[in-house]
Order: sequence, then structure tokens, then C-alpha cells
Amino acid sequence: MFKVFQIRPSQTVTEAVNSIGHSAAAQAHPIWEAKLETMHGSEGYKSQYSEHYEHVCDIAAEDLDAVFHIGNMGPEEKINRIAPMHSISVGDVVVDMIGDAYIVDSFGFEKIDFDEVA
Repeated sequence: MFKVFQIRPSQTVTEAVNSIGHSAAAQAHPIWEAKLETMHGSEGYKSQYSEHYEHVCDIAAEDLDAVFHIGNMGPEEKINRIAPMHSISVGDVVVDMIGDAYIVDSFGFEKIDFDEVA
């Protein structure tokens, strides 16, 4: 079983992006800065960004590649949805059963320091 975490900005933050642009929204809303930076995977990730991630689902899978596949293609019965989520993509974080965390990178996964926020 793997836990999947995603950054889910609020409607207020999304509206700010639409009205003032990405850069200004990132300065005003740290969650948007984290979203923008992690869109590039591990190269943009900073451990303090972990506070902006939300646990969105658990996926029953054999390995990280299977988590990615199931999170994008199913089968749905292997996904326990906890919150609204998008398909698994670059910048999302996957935590295995022993607590090791990996960010979805442009190609594959990179192990990261990640503090799960309740």
C-alpha cells in the first residue's frame, strides 16, 4: 500500500493566479509557490513544501511504477480515495509502507525528505 500526496490549492488561490498571474500569486500564496516549483519534480522540491501536500489516496500496488499506472489508468478498485485528486503527475509525492517518500520526477521517481502533515 502506498500513500499519495498532492498539492491542492484553494479556489481563492486559483482565482488569484487568474487575476494577478503566476509569479505574483506565488509571492502572495506559499502553496502556489510550492505548486509551481514542484511541477519540475525533484529539482524544484524543498522539504518545507511538504506542509502544502494533502493525502489524497492510498493505492494498492507492487512498486512505484505500478502506483503511477494505477493512479492514471486504474483499476479503480486499487485506489482508496480520501480527497479529490487529479491523475498522478510530476510533483506528486508517494510514500511507501516504511515511510520512504518519493516525488514523481520528469522521468521516474526521486527519494526526498518529506514530513507527512495530518
